[in-house]
Amino acid sequence: MKLLLLSGVVLTSVVGAEAADWPRFRGPNGTGIGHANTIPTTWTTDDYTWRTNLPGQGHGSPIVVDNHIYLLSGDRQTAERFVLCVNADNGNLLWQRGYASTPGELHRDNNYASSTPAADAHGVIAAWTSTDSFMLVALDNHGNEVWQRDLGEYKSAWGGAPCPIIVDDLVVVLNDQMDPKIMARFLPKGTEITEPGKSSAIAIDRNTGKIRWKITRRTIIAGYATPCVRHLPGGKKEIVFFGTGNGMTGVDPSTGNVNWELNNSFRSRTVMSPVLAGDLIIGSHGLGIVGDKLIAVRPPNERDSDAQVVFEMRKSIPLVPTAIYRNGLLFITCETGIVSCVDATNGNEVWRERVRGKFYASPVCVGDRLYCVDRSGSVIVLAASRQFAHLATNPLEDDCFATPAVANESMYFRTASQLIALKGDEL
Repeated sequence: MKLLLLSGVVLTSVVGAEAADWPRFRGPNGTGIGHANTIPTTWTTDDYTWRTNLPGQGHGSPIVVDNHIYLLSGDRQTAERFVLCVNADNGNLLWQRGYASTPGELHRDNNYASSTPAADAHGVIAAWTSTDSFMLVALDNHGNEVWQRDLGEYKSAWGGAPCPIIVDDLVVVLNDQMDPKIMARFLPKGTEITEPGKSSAIAIDRNTGKIRWKITRRTIIAGYATPCVRHLPGGKKEIVFFGTGNGMTGVDPSTGNVNWELNNSFRSRTVMSPVLAGDLIIGSHGLGIVGDKLIAVRPPNERDSDAQVVFEMRKSIPLVPTAIYRNGLLFITCETGIVSCVDATNGNEVWRERVRGKFYASPVCVGDRLYCVDRSGSVIVLAASRQFAHLATNPLEDDCFATPAVANESMYFRTASQLIALKGDEL
């Protein structure tokens, strides 16, 4: 097995325990940055540590806390959802919980398990939607249900993919829905045109399932961006939400008060999640399965009372994959197979190349390498640097829409039918 050693990477004690876990979509605070010394650059199918067959199907990503891997799966015919827990050491299924649900219309590239759970030391929070419900379920480490909450009817043209996050003692989730009048041309023929869905951003008590705060939002197009947390001066925190109706929004998690909002920043669907790039927040929007525009926003600060758009990009923009920020650079993959590197301060292009792959999964970065999983099940490894370098292409042998997880010195891939672990040789 060929290994590429990490150069110039210093892991401090601050990284420590947090780096060992991958507790939400795209890992710690949604950065997509993993810390592992043994992940190889090149491998074969014989090098996988283990493979586990999964019930049903899913595009949601695996998450990891300690030696527990959590993920969601769904039955294509019945819409039953399964919350799964897998042993990270050997791939054995520790437990699964099934929940009946109602079948509904889905985009051809969506399924009934496109959501990624969130977890902490106490267990896992899973979310999913159907036409008549938006479910949140809390399970402990043994699969026992702690609480569940139904947020009510969910309206979307192509199904849902809500990904909760855990912020201190809160479970936070975005519930942006559609206005059927606006989305009428995308709905199946004969669909009744009803009133707009009731969009909101919600914080729920992690321990009890009770709603702590709820922010009413404008309803235009259902969105799927997973929020993240900004750390502010004085130890305060702020949750960043994206959505078509409200644009870019900063919310105080302790109160639910809106700190600031940049309306009209996203004119169409938001799927790419917020990327914190220095003092900027990066996001995109688009229609169909392509991105239209990427923007970089400087939120209000001591000098500026309003959020400011610092730069915009319109060339090779992702709708679904979320970018990586590393060392002042943005690494961007998109559905068409274009990969770009741009200066994160001004949007100037450093390089832009076409690779053999089309991406729905977001890239992850380990050391100085980008791991980009394409839809057909190839893992394309690129140098995360100012110089483009295609280092390797490795096989998964199965379709893959899910972003991999990095934890326990391993990388975990969720394909259409399997969960796969990869751990390199000890250095």
